[in-house]
Amino acid sequence: MIRSLSAVALALFLFAGLSVPQTKSSLATPAKVPDSTPQAPETILKLRASSTTNLQSEMGGVFSSAKCDADGNLYIRKFAMDRPLLGPVAKIDSDGKRVALFEPAAFSQLALDRSDSFSPASDGGIYRIAQIGVSNPQIYVLHFSSDGAPSSATRLDADLEVYTFAAFADGNFLVSGTKRDLNNKNDRGRNFTAVFSADGRELAQISFEKPHEVEAVGTKAEAKGGQKQPSKEADKAAPMLDLADAEVGSDGYLYVLRSSSPALVYAISSSGRIMKTLKVAAPAGAAPVAFHVSGNRMAVSYWSEKSQSQMVVVEDAQTGEKIATYEGPDELGNLFTCYSANEGVFTFLKLGEGNELELIRAEAQ
Repeated sequence: MIRSLSAVALALFLFAGLSVPQTKSSLATPAKVPDSTPQAPETILKLRASSTTNLQSEMGGVFSSAKCDADGNLYIRKFAMDRPLLGPVAKIDSDGKRVALFEPAAFSQLALDRSDSFSPASDGGIYRIAQIGVSNPQIYVLHFSSDGAPSSATRLDADLEVYTFAAFADGNFLVSGTKRDLNNKNDRGRNFTAVFSADGRELAQISFEKPHEVEAVGTKAEAKGGQKQPSKEADKAAPMLDLADAEVGSDGYLYVLRSSSPALVYAISSSGRIMKTLKVAAPAGAAPVAFHVSGNRMAVSYWSEKSQSQMVVVEDAQTGEKIATYEGPDELGNLFTCYSANEGVFTFLKLGEGNELELIRAEAQ
């Protein structure tokens, strides 16, 4: 069965505070600072709201995720009370007006049971993962045109619970989740990530390092030594998901986030090859929540449960070099939805007064 944010939407509708770490690349080890030379404290820039737009078309406000495209359109995954597993995605233009609604129910011939993760398409529409059935699900990728009309449905040669899905610019798909024997209650599943062709064929499976094989600092080779081995209890636990979110970069690769500690971002080609791995050392107690790619930069948001604060770190998406760290006040909103590297603008969503969504753009003070 596909598993996604919709399954936890009631508990996490507007969750997503963000906090931020220091970034290091898996491609290079930073120079060592002599012990006699104290490091200067990091400068943290303050984010302040530059504009607020009330999305009057989105009254009711309940949503579970949002993404942007290169043209500045916002895509909001809505929650529908009458069909909680088949909620639509609303497309909002840069002026805050709804221009399309992507309804999974429009594929009436499929009799879908649920529809989950989505990915903006280059033609202004979206791709969305969906399924029919539970014990032996049929997995589909739905393509909607820019006006919201159903375009095509591609069945994948796959049998898994999907957690993360994204489309490459050339039409291939990245699908990540777990495989398990539903008839065996002791089977906690195994991670599965693969690239599929535009017609649904599996092209390549992808393997990642286990969390305990990765250290916060150093190269991939260094990470394999001196790490404490996991306990037998940890081995019995359900596997940590391979990937948490994914977005297309300007180089055509998919940049995918893994919510490990440290957080990892992989650049994956449409053939299924891992081109590079970027390590992001998070502050103590902070967890990666979301990330967005814009141009040759990447913004990763973090939330610290201990300090109840959110931060965003911007990095070079090619090298992993940290560019700046930003701190955002609570009034910016809970969900970091968009980042524009050229404009230096960060966009957040929040539920405002009157139960309508507010789109808040913020810049460094």
